[in-house]
Amino acid sequence: MAARLQDRFTPTAVGLVSRAWVIEEVERRVPDPARHAALIDELVGYEPPRQHALRNMFLFWAVAIAASALAGAVGLPRWSGFVAVVVLFAWLARLLAIKALRWRLDQAVAAPEATARYDA
Repeated sequence: MAARLQDRFTPTAVGLVSRAWVIEEVERRVPDPARHAALIDELVGYEPPRQHALRNMFLFWAVAIAASALAGAVGLPRWSGFVAVVVLFAWLARLLAIKALRWRLDQAVAAPEATARYDA
């Protein structure tokens, strides 16, 4: 199953990772083509548990305000510091989402019947 252009713009349940990334990762790491469709569907719908939301929001806003103040102190528009922090946090969130999807793929490949039993 090759990734189409539409898959590049279709997000997974995580939001920051495209369906095309999932298709390519499954095809790269799973040798059995018969399992590809089921694994792709499972990963596209997988949403890792959310933890530490209050801490993460505090960290984001503290760093965003500090970056805005720093940008103003060096003579740049204050919004440029905020934009830099938004890009930084989006990049970090994508890295964490990829890590969670790879973990879930490893779990599904290691024991396909065990993951189905625990998710029910």
